[in-house]
Amino acid sequence: MSIIRQIDGSGARVDEVGGKAAGLDRLVSHGFPVPSAIAVTVDGYRAFVEHAHLEDSLSTLARSEIPAPDRIESETERVDRVFLDAPLDPDLEKGIRQALRRLLAEGPIAVRSSATAEDLGSASFAGQYRTILEVEDEEAAIEAVRLCWSSLWGPSVRAYRRHEQIPEDDLAMAVVLQVMVPAVHAGVVFTRDPLGDPETSRVEMVEGLGEALVSGEVTPDDFRVDRATLAVRRSQTQQAPDFMEDLMRMTLRVERRFGAPQDIEWAHDGNRLLVLQARPITIQGVHRIDNDGFDTPPEPDHTYTPFGLAEMLPGVLPPLLWSINAPMLDNAFRRLFTDLEIPAPSVEGSLLTVGRFRGRAALDLSVLKEAAASMPGGSASEVERQYLGRVVTEGIDVEVEQKAGLRQAVAGLKALRVRKRVEDEVALFADTVEFVLAIGVDLAHLPVHRLLAYRTRIRNLAWRGYEAEVAASAGAAAAYRGLEMALERWVGEEEAALWAQKLTAGPAPDQQAGTNCAGELWELYVADVQNQPPCDVLIEGPVDKTEERLESLGEDGVRFVDAVHRTTRHFGSMAVYGGVAWDEDPGMVWQCIAAMGRCDVEGHEIDPGPRLAATRQNREEAFDDLVSQLKSSWKWRLTRIVTGQVVDMRRRMLRKLAEDATEFLSLRERAKSALLILGGEERRLIAEASRRLKSSGLIASLDDVLMLSDQELGEMLLGDEPLSPEEIERRREAHEQALLGDALPQTFQGHPGTQEYTPIEGNRLEGWAASPGVARGRVRVLSNLADGAKLEPGDVLVARSTDPSWTPLFLLAGAIVLEEGGPLCHAAIVAREFGLPAVLNVPGAMQELEEGAEVEVDGIAGTVVRIENLVEAA
Repeated sequence: MSIIRQIDGSGARVDEVGGKAAGLDRLVSHGFPVPSAIAVTVDGYRAFVEHAHLEDSLSTLARSEIPAPDRIESETERVDRVFLDAPLDPDLEKGIRQALRRLLAEGPIAVRSSATAEDLGSASFAGQYRTILEVEDEEAAIEAVRLCWSSLWGPSVRAYRRHEQIPEDDLAMAVVLQVMVPAVHAGVVFTRDPLGDPETSRVEMVEGLGEALVSGEVTPDDFRVDRATLAVRRSQTQQAPDFMEDLMRMTLRVERRFGAPQDIEWAHDGNRLLVLQARPITIQGVHRIDNDGFDTPPEPDHTYTPFGLAEMLPGVLPPLLWSINAPMLDNAFRRLFTDLEIPAPSVEGSLLTVGRFRGRAALDLSVLKEAAASMPGGSASEVERQYLGRVVTEGIDVEVEQKAGLRQAVAGLKALRVRKRVEDEVALFADTVEFVLAIGVDLAHLPVHRLLAYRTRIRNLAWRGYEAEVAASAGAAAAYRGLEMALERWVGEEEAALWAQKLTAGPAPDQQAGTNCAGELWELYVADVQNQPPCDVLIEGPVDKTEERLESLGEDGVRFVDAVHRTTRHFGSMAVYGGVAWDEDPGMVWQCIAAMGRCDVEGHEIDPGPRLAATRQNREEAFDDLVSQLKSSWKWRLTRIVTGQVVDMRRRMLRKLAEDATEFLSLRERAKSALLILGGEERRLIAEASRRLKSSGLIASLDDVLMLSDQELGEMLLGDEPLSPEEIERRREAHEQALLGDALPQTFQGHPGTQEYTPIEGNRLEGWAASPGVARGRVRVLSNLADGAKLEPGDVLVARSTDPSWTPLFLLAGAIVLEEGGPLCHAAIVAREFGLPAVLNVPGAMQELEEGAEVEVDGIAGTVVRIENLVEAA
């Protein structure tokens, strides 16, 4: 039996010396500065209990009820008296006194409890067990050891254990004897702020000993420090101490060594930093399950919305994809503010415009509205109109803002030369992506430093891609709204919105049919399948056996399978940069091609080429119809006479605005497509990194890498301490919990609550008219892309929102109805290109519209009505 154990980094175990002492021993083993310490072991505690015959009384105490609050103090004193009066085994006392003499020779000591149930990942027991400071002699130290043993059975700690559902069988208490640090400053570092921005550390500091901080006797100085730059973002004092950077470097090293965010007690004696304790950060209540540590602390008075972002960062984002994409998207907005000479709004945290809530991305609408109000032609109402489809904030004088915007919109665009810059940047980005793919870098044989260097180059290109896409989106929004406002003067607000849709429907003049995955799959089908034997095999039988059936045909079938693999390999990510790639999900690709085959055989028109050509023609005819209508207006004619226009410049202005909006929308879609293609290369890098970490035994499965942050992944590849399996599993559980949770509300302030669904009275659903036309069909409610297998030609596609990976389904659908979406979202643009009636921003559509029910979708009126109700009305 070993009753004394030196804390020297030799591998002391929790079951030997308790959680606190084992943590100190591990710190020493990694070379961190820890004050000299010795542990009275768990065996020493058990020898005391056995010698004093306390087993039965402690067993009875463990089963007893927790006393009432007014009896806690007296019960604590009673338990203390039992441990103070019990006889001490002579050999145990001798061993403790010998250890004390060695330590007391260095100065006063601290006597700290170190239980076997302490510093757990789910329960820290912080403040539950005893610590006695400034102990200067052996007798006082012996009494302090007894009081530490007693604290294992105090009524408060027993209540804590029961609340945390921690078994009380075989509990034991070791005790740490540690030399005191003559602290000038002391405090606590949370390496990830547990209730704030996960990209910051929280530092709390007091003068002198840290016990005053832990006990709550004094209010500490409070700092928020950026983990990446070590810069102090916020503090309650004017200046951080000189050793702040050293403190951050040391504590972040502790986190990396221990594999999880840490709660670290430290002290500075005027010359050097020392670590007094390190334990995993615990987040109580629902956060322990639901928060993986990467959600954004919301600004209480800011309004957030997931609308407009769901197609760029869809669904629940694991830590890796969030930490890759969010900084790039936020930087793109910042770049736009700089280009427009708008001062960036002041917001705490590393991310200005985007946040993550319950694992889902949302835009900070307040920041965007503040920026828009400073932009020529911009306004708060226009931001809401773009992202939400309508103005939702009370108190905005829309009419005043529209008049101001009308005077400035066109001039602002020209002055900033937005179009030319965006054209150049999108073209350069898209061409560079094609060049990168043509190189075909063999990642498996790259040394790790070259792999990371290649990742840096790919990522730098992606930053440019995000900038190009956001700039194109802003240009499209300004041009589109400028067109609407110009038309409102002559035809009124509602009719102007309809004409703007018609005048921007379809692709830009130089856009080809095969510029997206849907078009390329169709071209592949026409070239290798249409009117050939593989067609019958393709559309019959289960999707997961498609390749086997095709290859059984011989040379033609094998050639087609190879062609599909080659083509989809260059599609890139399906929905989000670095996310699942098309070639990872061949079942989805075969499902799309089989659906095309069924449509072709049944005579449904799904060829994108004629569709795009038809929408171009319709756009030209719409412009001629508009001009004819305007010429018949007395107001239009009178204005020309009064202004003395020989050549009607208003017609040229309207055409130019329509062309600008169409061109910007096309540029945005090209940038988005190129970014997703590049995302496929990022995905290959993630897969290669995952393969290497798994082969080294640093992660258990390839999916574990998605639970890491981008920084953690790079550090682990370079040999830093791996994230602990427990922390990876905790993040995975939080991710799975978020997947089961509700989507974010349309708008919310502060923390998002649950959006209460109110059934719609009547049988008529209303939303935003996104693409003109009227169509009837059967409802197909799709919760995700995989549900697209049940979509038949002519069905009405009903969903919450869509992203670029849904584009092939638009070839099959007869109309689109979404719960989310604004005028310039991906669904609205593609629906107009393909000539599909679309109604977006229809609250409750997925609940109200029953699967298989027949409905009429009116993309002009913005309504969805059940067919039987139309018949009854007739």
